[in-house]
Amino acid sequence: MGIGNIMDIAAKRYYTIAHNIEEEITAETDETKKKELRKVAAQNYFYAGIEAIESVLKKSGVSLYFITDHRERLRLLQQNSRNFKDPVTIVLKYELMINYDYRRKVAYKGENGNKFIAVREFAQSCLKELP
Repeated sequence: MGIGNIMDIAAKRYYTIAHNIEEEITAETDETKKKELRKVAAQNYFYAGIEAIESVLKKSGVSLYFITDHRERLRLLQQNSRNFKDPVTIVLKYELMINYDYRRKVAYKGENGNKFIAVREFAQSCLKELP
C-alpha cells in the first residue's frame, strides 16, 4: 500500500471522527460542551481535507517534504491544481480556510454558523478528490 493510499485512509478517518462528533453536538444541550465539541469536529474536518489534498499531491509526484505551513501547501496546491478533479473549488475553499482564518476561528475558538459549515464543506470537497 502506497503512502498516498495510507493518506486516503487518514483523510476518511478524520472525516468520520468529525461527523460522529457533529452528531454529538446535535444531541448536546450544554452550550459550553457544544462549543468544545465543535472545536474538535472542526479540527478533524480540516485535517481530513489536508490529508486528502496531500494524498492527491503525493500521488501526482509532488514532494510533501518541504511543506512547512499552510501557505506553502496552498502554493503547491495552486501549482499542481491540474491534478485535482475540481481544482477551482479545492483552491478557493482552502484559501478561505487560511486567508480568512476560518480554521482557527472554528477549531480554536469554537465559533459556529457559516464558518463551521465552511470547514465541513472544505473537507467534503477534498474527500471527493479521493478514489
